Amino acid sequence: MSLDTIVYLLHQYWVDTTDEHIKDYEFFGAGPALLILIMLSWLIFVTKLGPFVMNNRNPLVMREIIIGYNFVLVVINIYFIYASLKRLEFGRKSWNPRLPPSNQWSQKDIALLPLKCFYFYTKLFDLLDTIYFVLRKKSNQISFLHVYYHFMVPVMGWLAVKQCSQSVIVEVFCLLNSIVHTVMYLYYLLSAFGPQIQPYLWWKRYITRLQILQFIILLVYASWCITCGDMSRYPHGVKWLVTIQPIVFIYMFTNFYKNSYESKIKTN
Repeated sequence: MSLDTIVYLLHQYWVDTTDEHIKDYEFFGAGPALLILIMLSWLIFVTKLGPFVMNNRNPLVMREIIIGYNFVLVVINIYFIYASLKRLEFGRKSWNPRLPPSNQWSQKDIALLPLKCFYFYTKLFDLLDTIYFVLRKKSNQISFLHVYYHFMVPVMGWLAVKQCSQSVIVEVFCLLNSIVHTVMYLYYLLSAFGPQIQPYLWWKRYITRLQILQFIILLVYASWCITCGDMSRYPHGVKWLVTIQPIVFIYMFTNFYKNSYESKIKTN
């Protein structure tokens, strides 16, 4: 593959295929170079550079920051639950996954673009979670599953908004993911208050069950959309991604659940 081809695929191809309605939004006007830079920098920091820097240092005490960070994410995700339900008309619109022609934008679709882009930005904000783990030397929290999940979600979000931002599938994912993240970040928020609240956090394992259920629903919905809905206008890469990734996540989260909870039950 020539250098010109690589440059074209990383920049000009995306410029040529990006709809005019989305070109003015940060991250979406050109190719994925900025996203790739951010994600690779994050990946290097949380897996190599960060642990190396913190190796001979005491973990940072970040209780107030953690409480504030998780509170903000709980509020954000509650808002997106409301916004997604409103956009989906409480489920009615999810029955029509058809992607309109690229030159046919309704006023509602145009008005929702800032919200969809903001949702993508919150997935980048989620990356701070892992950075805090590194700075607090919570290496047990930084599993392959954790890193893979936090890496793939912004990538998938960018592709969805970039190539099919009119799609109802974006709202379906946003709704399910926001429900899970509301519960998850609420757990993190409460646990940050210290040992005195730990007896009331017995429901941690159910967060993983909820995550697995989320991806099962996404897999069923994506399969139904592809086989029964009119998805001919969707890019092939997006269609494969929204079908394969839930399967990967189901497998990984199921293994995590078995290793984290079921093995402990058998040991006891």
